Amino acid sequence: MTLAQWAYAAAEVPVYFIADPYAGRCRVFTHPQDGAYKRDLTVTYGEPVDLTDTVLGMTLPIDEFPRD
Repeated sequence: MTLAQWAYAAAEVPVYFIADPYAGRCRVFTHPQDGAYKRDLTVTYGEPVDLTDTVLGMTLPIDEFPRD
């Protein structure tokens, strides 16, 4: 776990989302508890990110995210 992941989880940030245009994928951390995220999901650009079970309650389309 990185320091940033720990800090966000400790602060109970409900969704920590990292987009990587070089790799063409996103990493999504959800459900913080006791200074750690309980769920860690990696999604390739083009697949929607299902956040319906989070406080956001939505599906995020990432098919048009920029790539390098």
